[in-house]
Amino acid sequence: MRAFHVTFLLAALLAGCGEYRQSVTYEDGGYQGKKDTRMWDSERFMHDPSVWKQMVNERTQHQNEYVRTEPQE
Repeated sequence: MRAFHVTFLLAALLAGCGEYRQSVTYEDGGYQGKKDTRMWDSERFMHDPSVWKQMVNERTQHQNEYVRTEPQE
C-alpha cells in the first residue's frame, strides 16, 4: 500500500512539470479575428462621435436622482 502512495505522489509531482507554451501564435504578425467597429459607426448616430456622446450623456442623466426627483422646499 505504501508503494502505491509513493508511486501516486511521484506521478503527481511529475505531472506538474509538463508545462507548455500558453501564448497564442499569430500568423503573418497580425490579428486574424473579427474587426471591431466603433459605437458611432452606424446610421443611427450618422457616423458622428459627438451624436453618440450626446446620447450617452442624456441616458446617464436619466439615472441621476437629483434630476429625477422634484426639489423639496
